[in-house]
Amino acid sequence: MPTQRRHLLDDFLNSEIPFMYGDILDIGGKKADKRGQFRPPLHKVSSWLYVNIDQSTKPDFCCSAESIPLPDESIDGFLLCEVLEHLENPEAVIKEIYRLLKPGGRGWITMPFLYQVHADPHDYQRWTNTKLDKVLREVGFSQIKIYPMGGVLAVIHDLWYSTLCRSTKRGSFLNKVGFYLWRYTSTWFRRLDKNFEYTQDYITTGWKLVATK
Repeated sequence: MPTQRRHLLDDFLNSEIPFMYGDILDIGGKKADKRGQFRPPLHKVSSWLYVNIDQSTKPDFCCSAESIPLPDESIDGFLLCEVLEHLENPEAVIKEIYRLLKPGGRGWITMPFLYQVHADPHDYQRWTNTKLDKVLREVGFSQIKIYPMGGVLAVIHDLWYSTLCRSTKRGSFLNKVGFYLWRYTSTWFRRLDKNFEYTQDYITTGWKLVATK
């Protein structure tokens, strides 16, 4: 059963498929062992290449995202989803992406905010929408649209899941009951969260944004 954040992430990426074209660079994405329901629209793009430091994910470029072996202005779009929090120097990676992106190219970025610490292999930071906007504009992106991903009930449901997963009594009867209730209430929390949209500006699972060069 996906978390609320995973549902929101899939919804965002699937809604952006009509704007994905040309050569796309998926930074931190996994060619193998994918998560969630979103799948690259390979039928409508020229290429979809992956950058990852984990060789087991079958990347096209197994390297640091701070230095990707591609020429300037060689990609039409990029994904940087659930990656910035794991980067020791995220600003350097954003600069590298800007170098690679063609004028008019578009990028899709997501970053968690009120979400569990999750090392992959490390977890360094959480940014607000203000910080995201500031860094992207300083690099040179001219058009930036940032939106929250879920409100207070989405946050509560995902933190409930984190608590169950990390319980010292994982596998106990009460822990199993907790997982059952979490799964059973997932759809209800997702629907009810829409009634609390007014909380999203200050209580949210994270951010989604589209940036154009």
